[in-house]
Amino acid sequence: MTGYCKKVILALLFGGVSEVSASMKKAQWLVLRHVEHEHIGTLARALEHEGMQYRYIDVFRGEPVPENLVGSLGSLGFLGLIVMGGPMGVYEADRYPFLLQEQNLIREAIQAERPVLGICLGAQLVAAALGARVYPGAQKEIGWYPVEVTAQDDLTANLPPRFMALHWHGDTFDLPAGAVRLFRTDLFENQGFRWGKNVYAIQFHFEINAEMIGEWLEDKGCCAELAALPDVNPETIRQQTGQWAGPLEELSTEVFRRFVAKAARKMTAP
Repeated sequence: MTGYCKKVILALLFGGVSEVSASMKKAQWLVLRHVEHEHIGTLARALEHEGMQYRYIDVFRGEPVPENLVGSLGSLGFLGLIVMGGPMGVYEADRYPFLLQEQNLIREAIQAERPVLGICLGAQLVAAALGARVYPGAQKEIGWYPVEVTAQDDLTANLPPRFMALHWHGDTFDLPAGAVRLFRTDLFENQGFRWGKNVYAIQFHFEINAEMIGEWLEDKGCCAELAALPDVNPETIRQQTGQWAGPLEELSTEVFRRFVAKAARKMTAP
């Protein structure tokens, strides 16, 4: 039994469900961030909707990756783990040692039965932590492309079968053993999966909104990457953002609310 579960049981015995709920809302989600402009975006709304807080660990600033999510005596620790995107590859741990530390933390979180969500690089790190191969794809997928829902799940139920999403990646991953594929595109078969009951990985940028895309298109690193890709036009991305960012934001807000609510239900279940 995890320390979190013990604390929840004690609260149920001596403080009741209201104390559990209050404790849940005091607990933070841990967010691993690899570059400043790849933050949690629309996911913040879902956390705020449930009254939950989050804390960034900015590995690009040299902040250390915790060994686990367990809190000190009298503390709930972190409720769950969110791993965001970044320009590095999972296979570049020789240049970025924190990538191995992050995979260890993901495994620790899964073992402790905490909810985990990985987006873009974060999805690749979740796949690698579960033993799957991560590698460069045949070509980069940058811009607005349709995503197909491949399985019905607590998060994907009643979503449109296809919707437009913002992509910005060149790497991909094999599906981990036991995982359920949730999304695909024409270029990449594995765009998202669920493993177990509460571990999710999403390759495309579900968290994005129009303001974030504008920031990315002005970022020096992003501009340099786009300049090396003659088939990708930043102005096309900007124009399509005006058409598709709004609907994507509505979808992502609903999906992320489902994820956070599902995590809360699991952690308070007797």
